[in-house]
Amino acid sequence: MAIAGGMIKRLATSTILGCGVFLMAGHFSLNYAYAQGAASEQPEQQEPAILFSADEVDYNRELQTVTARGNVEISRDGRILLADTVNYDRSQDVLTASGNVSITEPTGEVTFASYVELSGDFKNGIVKDIYVLLDENTRIAGTGARRSAGNYTEIAKAVYSPCKVCQEDDGSAGTPLWRIRAARVLHDAENKTVEYKDARLEVAGVPIMYTPYLQHPDPTVKRQSGLLAPSFGSTSYVGSYFSQPYYWVIDKSTDMTFTPTYTTNDGPLLATEYRQRFDTGELKALGSVILDNKDKWQGHIDAEGRFDIDPTWRWGFDAEQASEKTYLSRYGFESPSVLTSNLFTEGFRGASYTRVDSYYFQGLKSSDDRDTTPVVLPHMQFHGQTQPAKYGSVTTLDLDGLSLTRKEGTNSHRASAKVGWELPHVGSMGDVTKLSLSVRGDSYMVSDVERDGQDNYSGYTGRVLPVAALDWQMPFVNDQGLYHQVITPIAMVAWSPNGGNPGEIPNEDSQSFEFDDINLFSHDRFGGIDRAEDGLRASYGVEWGVYGPNGGYTSAMFGQSYRANKNDTFAKGSGLDEHLSDYVGRVTISPNSYLDLTYRYRLDNENLSARRNQVSATVGSFETLLLNTSYVHFSDDAGSEEFNEREELYFQAQRKFSDYWSGLAYSRYDIDQSDPLEYGIGFVYEDECFIFDGLMRRTFYQDQDLGESDEFLFRLVFKTLGEVASAAGL
Repeated sequence: MAIAGGMIKRLATSTILGCGVFLMAGHFSLNYAYAQGAASEQPEQQEPAILFSADEVDYNRELQTVTARGNVEISRDGRILLADTVNYDRSQDVLTASGNVSITEPTGEVTFASYVELSGDFKNGIVKDIYVLLDENTRIAGTGARRSAGNYTEIAKAVYSPCKVCQEDDGSAGTPLWRIRAARVLHDAENKTVEYKDARLEVAGVPIMYTPYLQHPDPTVKRQSGLLAPSFGSTSYVGSYFSQPYYWVIDKSTDMTFTPTYTTNDGPLLATEYRQRFDTGELKALGSVILDNKDKWQGHIDAEGRFDIDPTWRWGFDAEQASEKTYLSRYGFESPSVLTSNLFTEGFRGASYTRVDSYYFQGLKSSDDRDTTPVVLPHMQFHGQTQPAKYGSVTTLDLDGLSLTRKEGTNSHRASAKVGWELPHVGSMGDVTKLSLSVRGDSYMVSDVERDGQDNYSGYTGRVLPVAALDWQMPFVNDQGLYHQVITPIAMVAWSPNGGNPGEIPNEDSQSFEFDDINLFSHDRFGGIDRAEDGLRASYGVEWGVYGPNGGYTSAMFGQSYRANKNDTFAKGSGLDEHLSDYVGRVTISPNSYLDLTYRYRLDNENLSARRNQVSATVGSFETLLLNTSYVHFSDDAGSEEFNEREELYFQAQRKFSDYWSGLAYSRYDIDQSDPLEYGIGFVYEDECFIFDGLMRRTFYQDQDLGESDEFLFRLVFKTLGEVASAAGL
């Protein structure tokens, strides 16, 4: 039934399609494509529908206007308009809305206003008293705005800020922590940018910077070119410095960060980080360069790439080099003790693994010499394992080939093959037993191998090493209410012929060794191939644990090893150089999320004196007080190849003081020398719109040409103006 005019009250749901008006079963519709003919005549193509609801609707056929009042809601093309009153003039295709107006975009952006005048498709129009709510609660407000092409919103006399505005004591709105005021602000919804003309940055209402033009990404953007948060500070090595990173988005899968840094002592430094993702892998590279105060070019490279060849194979590389040993420490980059460059390819198929790689090392310790540092080219490895056969037995095959050369010193070329067989068994009492048999053959071509009391050896050498081993454990479980207790006695016995380490075989890959609870039950405690544990040996121990219903637990482990023969396989003080080894063990206490304590120890087998102690503990929570402590102690006869006498304590405290403020303090102390090694204090202020953090640190140790130092590091971030994590130094 068509009507010429009048009012429809309490209309629940309506559809606007154009100039024709139809009322059927309480639904209201307008048809934009209505032809000059019968009302029942349907168009071939229709414009998208506008759905709306209101408390009442007044339609004037002569004036071709529709007025909706009371809780008006209009939806078109994913946009939703809410208002107290809406008037649509069909002849002009103009829609006006007033009273508590809000427009929600498909992207989630919401515009509030007192009055809007829009075209029928919502894409063009003017807005009074505009307030735009963007992602992350960022806001733009102004006296008025013009909307065009459904994409651009130009706001006059605008203010931009992501900061919350708190009320003053008198009830008036306060000043946000920071905001940008501008004569004009243009928001490009398609390109997701915010542009300013005649803009000034205000902090706590005080102008601190002016610029005639400014642009930054809107809060929905995760990657866009632009300046990042600066950092500044001072160190004893480079003096005062200021870093201003620039982030460049090259394309959807590639970006770079340039970080120029000015230092008062050494002049400008440029660090560049490049990142790219491919369909088959990714590439990351960080490099820096500086012309120091001695007019000498210095720099470093730290690059990594990983690429898939097919579902089985991949290849990759690591490239790490520095112009000087102390370069990384001097300019604030991560500084390990050894820089490792590596080129490799590896394959995974079923239970087999294959890898071929090469290594080049740069040692950063004062005693490291490039001429005596080895180059590995190539190193080939293969591990294969059959599917479990009858009774669960498994056969394994390990192959290894290595070529290691130096400018000065020992050269070694090795080929190794090992065949193994394992048979596990679970007894009727719950005991678990595993029988292991293996035989390994190692062939070496070496030169200039140093031998005790003899001339250096050059030539061919090798060995054949069979190993037989039996592992056994039997857990006992006792449930007590919600808790259950497990006690597990463990034993291992292994045999291989004595004399498995002839002096003609150089030790290149088994130099670092520490006897502890982790390798107590290993058949061969050396981590590499050049050294092998020989003779008859056995280990025994017990592990105990109590486990609660909410994940909390307490556990402990204690054990000892026995060797039938005393020889020089293990160094004096290693804990394995006597028939009976030192006692090793571990205690872990973690009843809840507020306490996590681990204590590892090695005790002398004769007088139970501590030869190695290591404690790490986390206590409390960040909201109250979070304490992290680690303590390590090596006695002078502990047999550690990296440290002699060492006793060191590290302590860190963190606390969140309020919703916005948190702080930390830490120290590292050499107990043996009664000297501090390092201490520092830091703070972080972070709210919804701002980050300011700082760290003050003092170091007391000597690193070659770098002595004691004082460092002050600060960073300032205005959120939503753009920031990306960078690995650049300083």
